[in-house]
Amino acid sequence: MMAEVSSTQVHQPHPNRVAGTSLLHPHSRGFAGGLLTSGFLAPEAGALNGYFDEPGSTTRCTVILSGACSMKAAGQVHHFQACDLIMARTSAESFTFENSAEFSALEIHVPSLLLEQMQIEHLPRIQRRSLELQDPALKTAKQLFGYLRTIPAAHSPAALVGYGLAMTMLGYAFTTQKTARSQLTAKTIHGLENARKALLARLDQAPTIPQLAALCDLSPTRFKELFSRQYGCGPYTLYQSHRMEYARSLLERLNVTETAMELGYSNVSHFSAAFQRKFGYLPSRVKRPHSCK
Repeated sequence: MMAEVSSTQVHQPHPNRVAGTSLLHPHSRGFAGGLLTSGFLAPEAGALNGYFDEPGSTTRCTVILSGACSMKAAGQVHHFQACDLIMARTSAESFTFENSAEFSALEIHVPSLLLEQMQIEHLPRIQRRSLELQDPALKTAKQLFGYLRTIPAAHSPAALVGYGLAMTMLGYAFTTQKTARSQLTAKTIHGLENARKALLARLDQAPTIPQLAALCDLSPTRFKELFSRQYGCGPYTLYQSHRMEYARSLLERLNVTETAMELGYSNVSHFSAAFQRKFGYLPSRVKRPHSCK
């Protein structure tokens, strides 16, 4: 059963004995200007069902450090993996969150007032970018994550280090997002979104890259490059992620062979291997609900 929780319940200081033991108990620290940082650790796969209840809109800067996760909010499902940088603007609404085993992430909450004071424009609802291993944003995120796990005294001079790391992380994040947006025209963004919808329209047969590229008036090579920049992964990586999520829901009413056939697999073992790569366990382990007689 999913845990029911509000976002303010999660993002608050927790006792040392429980901090870092689950998604419900991250390492959290607040700083000047209403800046809030949280480091999440989840050894086991899990899920949360809750709602954002911060006053007004909040910009969330998140870096996935290990594992993978999915978030459903405002009727849309988003999938993220290690090294993803996510910039999202949220307001009061419900959400569902699922994480893989060995999951860790850093999240910074930025109040709207702080952005206005720093004259930083608000971002679109959600944007994602995949970071290279040597990207300074990823290195800073790991440093801040390590800092949060040490939990220095609330009024210690070391708090300046944490605040500095948080602001540095935001500087990299907003600069990265602004640069990425400036390189994509509105026409290209619209074309990429049409291609994404066409890609996910049927999960038993994916369109070809040339077909998707034609929707954007781009060459196949340029299409793959811009698609990855916009959505944080390649077209077929995104397709396969959604395909396996759908497979998991199908397995609640179909057996493994039926599910594989429904998704266009001619070889059940290939389906099982793909499912295990995504979730860490075989599809045969998914329990189907018992029917009442």
